[in-house]
Amino acid sequence: MTDLNSQLDAVKSKENFLEKITRIIPGYDGYVNRDNSRELDTILRNTLATRLDANHAKLKNVVLNLSQSGKLFESDGIDKLDKKLQLCVGKFKAAARGYSGAFDVVKVKEDKLNQLYQFDASLLNNVDVISAACTDMDNNSKAKVDIKADMEKAGLLMDELIKMFDQREQILNTV
Repeated sequence: MTDLNSQLDAVKSKENFLEKITRIIPGYDGYVNRDNSRELDTILRNTLATRLDANHAKLKNVVLNLSQSGKLFESDGIDKLDKKLQLCVGKFKAAARGYSGAFDVVKVKEDKLNQLYQFDASLLNNVDVISAACTDMDNNSKAKVDIKADMEKAGLLMDELIKMFDQREQILNTV
């Protein structure tokens, strides 16, 4: 993903004449930029959640593959992974947008919104690594290879993603 400023420039370039005129009003341009920043960050987080959510099917395939090969007893950790995956998806979908009202004590400025977007964009690699770990687990279960190490790896990666995402709240709460 590109940086937030280039995304905002792309949004501005698609504005109609009336929207461009309204940016002349003092203070309105900053308001619109902050709102667009929040919206772009929401789109990014929803993209991350969708990518993570696709791994549910892989985990179900692992259980099916283990069942078909008579190793269903090895699938006891898959349910825990699925719950962690649901937690990760839920955190991305329900995360705060960086909103601050007119009378809030802590104001969320544009630089903080940019920092928040960059933080969320940095999680993209982590999501891809988790997806790759789930794919490896699916492939190894099809090949009837032991998946215990894959399960541990995926669990640790999801734990790490949850810890990293919890740091996001600290970004919002710092003055």
